[in-house]
Amino acid sequence: MNSKLSAVCCLLSAVCHLTRGNLGLQPREAFLGVVLNRLMQTIRLERDAFVWMDFNDRATGDAAILVAVSQALIAIGLGQSLLGLLNPLTLISLMINAVFLWVIYSGATYAISRYLLDGHGTYASFLRITGFAYPTLILIVFVSIFVNNALLAFVISGVWFVVIVANGVMYLADLAREKAFIAAIGGYILIVIVRTIFANLFSF
Repeated sequence: MNSKLSAVCCLLSAVCHLTRGNLGLQPREAFLGVVLNRLMQTIRLERDAFVWMDFNDRATGDAAILVAVSQALIAIGLGQSLLGLLNPLTLISLMINAVFLWVIYSGATYAISRYLLDGHGTYASFLRITGFAYPTLILIVFVSIFVNNALLAFVISGVWFVVIVANGVMYLADLAREKAFIAAIGGYILIVIVRTIFANLFSF
């Protein structure tokens, strides 16, 4: 576990280093720097990040990349070997799991805010917020060191994820803070329930 944790920490350190500046970068590297900079703004709950997501259609693709990379890092941190990760079936399974959580959570949060709380926004914009918040779920690697229950670790590690999404919903759906948190937490509760059901099904 310690070696996996060290690998994740090194990768995260490299990401943070890339966000410090874009001077002298080639176009492709500059593009990466923009995405990582927006990611850091999202984690810091800066309004500029949510405004950028609202008006930038390309951010949906950027969010998908962040989801995929984050899921791979989570798998490594939780014990998946790098060699095993190169197995196509393993990789596809991980990506399906990540996309499932991303799409279902975004849809649930969107539905709650739009149809139950009379908010605004589009499903695509909710996908962007959730995608850019997804890397914070890497915290599950650290939480799992102290919490043996996988479901409880998932709930605890999702706290900052929910906070980010709620702040994004406040802007995109034009909702009061309380309603935004209801939407964000409601979506997460649905995901926890779905994960619990699937865990029970595959335990037989």
